[in-house]
Amino acid sequence: MVNTGSRFWFGVVALGVIGALAYLLASGGEPYGTLVLAFTAVAGLILGVTSITLRDGDVALAADGAPSTAAERRPVATRFAAAWPATAALGAAVCAVGLATGGALLYVGFAILGITLVEWMVQSWAERSTADATVNQRLRNRIMYPVEIPALSLIGIAVAVLAFSRILLALPKAGSTVVAIVVASVILGVGVLLSSRPRVSSSLLAVLVVLGAVGLLGGGIVAAVAGEREFEEHAEEGHAEEGPEEGSGSGPGAEAPEGTGHADEAPAPAQGQGGG
Repeated sequence: MVNTGSRFWFGVVALGVIGALAYLLASGGEPYGTLVLAFTAVAGLILGVTSITLRDGDVALAADGAPSTAAERRPVATRFAAAWPATAALGAAVCAVGLATGGALLYVGFAILGITLVEWMVQSWAERSTADATVNQRLRNRIMYPVEIPALSLIGIAVAVLAFSRILLALPKAGSTVVAIVVASVILGVGVLLSSRPRVSSSLLAVLVVLGAVGLLGGGIVAAVAGEREFEEHAEEGHAEEGPEEGSGSGPGAEAPEGTGHADEAPAPAQGQGGG
């Protein structure tokens, strides 16, 4: 039986195949985009067959724990709070700006749209898995947390390092040293405070993290706009400016090398020749 989840994935397969053929014809045989769309269709086919095999997880239980009949199943109407429509709009806007400016923002927009598409599809599937919203949420987290947590950690570390490096490069040499020491001391102090008081409320931690992230990101943006400070070049100069060496023949009193003469000197007359 073809269920709701498999129909969705088969729709992705159809769109991938049509898109691959259209791109192949429109691009004159360009292989890379065609391969991407073809692999998207293959992935959708695999997920659709998997959804049919697993019955979409849609197994309703009666009060005694036994599987109920189709007539006794309640309609599934669970919805999770999510901001994927807004994220998709943000990705589309970034793509538009990237097309206008011709920079790396286009690829950033594509990445935002791709992440939004995957998250939205998994959430839509999880919302219809069972009639229990709690079970659906756990199912969604079980699938996405192993991907989301490492990815968000890497993105957060990269953004923090990039923003902090922009701040240090925009400040003077002494100021960057002071800022680095102060930030390291603050991080150490917060760590000591949290270790000494493990029962700190989660709301307080969230406020501290949000304030730190906003301050770091804002400072990085301002520093990137201001630009880096001027760096002095400390390259050692060679001995190119030193005078000519002795005996090089460039001085006024230098002797000419052996075997060389001046071009304007006339040859000496031959002696010992008889006169006419």
